[in-house]
Amino acid sequence: MIELLSPAGDLESAKVALYNGCDAIYCAAQKFGARAYAKNLTLDELKELLILAHSLNKKIYVTVNTIIKENELDDCINFVNELYKLGVDGLILADFALITYVINNLPGMEAHISTQAGAKCLEDAYFFEKLGAKRLVLARENTIDEIKEIKNKTNIELEIFGHGALCVSYSGGCLMSSLLTLRSGNRGRCSQNCRREYTLLKNGEPMDKKGYFLSMRDLNTSDNIKKIIDAGANSLKLEGRMKNPEYVKIITSEYRNKIDDYKYEPTSLNKIFHRNYTNGFIFNEDKGKIVDISKRNNEGELIGYVKGKKDNLTLVELIKPLNINDRIKIINNNEDYYFNVDEIIKADKNHVYLNIYKNMNNNSKIYKMIDSTIDISYDDKFKRPLILDIYGKINDKLIIKTILDNKEFIGSSTQIIQEAKSKPIDDDTLFRQLKKLNDTSFYLKAINNRLPNNIFITIAGINEARRDLFNNINSYMQHERKLNNIDQNIEKTNYDLDDITITAFCKTEEQYKALKDSGINIVYYKNYAPYVGKLKDIDDKYALIGNYGGIYKYNDKELISDYSFNVINSKAVYELHKQGVKYVTLSYEASFKSIKDIVNQYKLKYGDNPNLELITYGKQNLMTLKYCPLRRYGECGKCNQNSYKLKDEIASFEIYHDDNCITHIINEKPLNLIDELDLLLPYVNRFRLQFTNESYDEVIKIVNQYKEKLNGSNKKYFDSEKQTRGYFKREIL
Repeated sequence: MIELLSPAGDLESAKVALYNGCDAIYCAAQKFGARAYAKNLTLDELKELLILAHSLNKKIYVTVNTIIKENELDDCINFVNELYKLGVDGLILADFALITYVINNLPGMEAHISTQAGAKCLEDAYFFEKLGAKRLVLARENTIDEIKEIKNKTNIELEIFGHGALCVSYSGGCLMSSLLTLRSGNRGRCSQNCRREYTLLKNGEPMDKKGYFLSMRDLNTSDNIKKIIDAGANSLKLEGRMKNPEYVKIITSEYRNKIDDYKYEPTSLNKIFHRNYTNGFIFNEDKGKIVDISKRNNEGELIGYVKGKKDNLTLVELIKPLNINDRIKIINNNEDYYFNVDEIIKADKNHVYLNIYKNMNNNSKIYKMIDSTIDISYDDKFKRPLILDIYGKINDKLIIKTILDNKEFIGSSTQIIQEAKSKPIDDDTLFRQLKKLNDTSFYLKAINNRLPNNIFITIAGINEARRDLFNNINSYMQHERKLNNIDQNIEKTNYDLDDITITAFCKTEEQYKALKDSGINIVYYKNYAPYVGKLKDIDDKYALIGNYGGIYKYNDKELISDYSFNVINSKAVYELHKQGVKYVTLSYEASFKSIKDIVNQYKLKYGDNPNLELITYGKQNLMTLKYCPLRRYGECGKCNQNSYKLKDEIASFEIYHDDNCITHIINEKPLNLIDELDLLLPYVNRFRLQFTNESYDEVIKIVNQYKEKLNGSNKKYFDSEKQTRGYFKREIL
């Protein structure tokens, strides 16, 4: 049966999920998780949660799925070691430094490859399976047929997103937040620029009014659970670590019921805070309709309409129930107004008066955003039954025994049993005291009283034995581990550093010709294995690879890993070198300070120089999308014949498309570090020029400027009005 994996942003949400039918929980423990603004759990809370979950034979996975800066690396590894010792079942990981560390050094704790690592094709699965990962969290863009193929051809577990918010960009491939605000989505601090309004331009003219062109609908696969299970998915993930416990209860219980009974209709999913739903790319949603350009906010549930005004009260027609303390939204003149319901005055059968300070137009729609009646308390349905055997004799301790997971657990009192002088201890008294298990994952089903007649022990003595029993149970259920000696063996890669080299990436034949005419020898064009798309055969001695599957497929080539590997620490560089990657392209998000830190620490730790490539010119790829904002306007086939942009009040972002209909949103201002080359020369030996939509003449111009600069020119080439230094002098958060 498929694992139901629920989210938890805090301890209360975690308990709600456990007691409403999930099989496992994913959460963060205050550091290095890709939801930095969730409450997250302290280590003490995580320990409590591990005991609860393991007592129910359920698992806890902790997200450590951000990319790690050099100065954070040792702290992060120590943190991971603490999670291992604590008893965490698995880690959800994105940074290759941590992926390899966990696999190689922490046996028994599963390594799950986060969707942030960009795994989306069969070769990715082959690579991570060979590496030793337990599970792959596939991209939300994978279709059901692709999931079937990967499952049929590999043995690695597959985790599939089943419900919740969708990122418009492939996860791990979005730089818009960090470039605009320094809040890196790859470090859990996304500023959600995709939820803002934009104007879509064609050749400089608006194609429509302003809209939320990048705001995805919410995923809802509840009607297709059987298809996901039949495809072989091992885990169904429910998104929502930023959501409240009420939300977690609804999605967990509804999907639990649906998994257990395909005929069940999960109607409560419409009662929670959500955007308009979609079946998602997994079930081939139209690439142009998976966003709702008219709305960015959660819709909630439509419950009624404004019907007039009486004095200071608003008359409302209800089509669904409304309660005091509910939170509602009224859409008036295309603006959203939010209110907490503090009073409801009955008018007639279907109408009520609400105390709303603002005048609303008749027939304005009213949505319920928070239902105050959702009960997050829990009964014994998902708790484990406990049968206790009770022993003892006069002048001895009270002993309580039970069997769990084929193991005997014992608790005892320090207080001594005495002969009863008046009222002896009876079954009712024992049961009443021993059933006080509310803070555990158990309920008392029965007791077997094996005590002799006419004995007495105080209530405090009974409680003492019960607490001792559960101290022993909890100690076992935590699954605490000891940390073994970490393998410190360093394998030198011994790559010879090249002379200073200019490399180039291009998209068109015209650009390729310009580069060859300019004398650039290393050009990534038809020898590029893209971040998204089928990995085709490459007839060249070297290959630029956009994802981990490229390491597997092109192992006979000289490999260059692209910026999409999001490398910002020395261990990730080292581990990629060990996997056969000769040149590691650093992340766009690497600042000059971080570049220096990476190189200096690499030399210190590994006794060698890293082979680094750095993109120093190019329009930075801010998003890579399966969704196409042009499709709704019938522009398919015309996408690269015209100029398209998304524009907000501050800047414009160009749109271009790959041959395989993948959409790219790029920064209109190109990155250009040409005047910083003198600073970079001690650290980087390969400088890449990244061309997307530049003309032949523009390519020639840029190449010649870089050659002049590397030949000693003191001329300043950087244009501060038309170009950007990107992250060079700015540290991402």
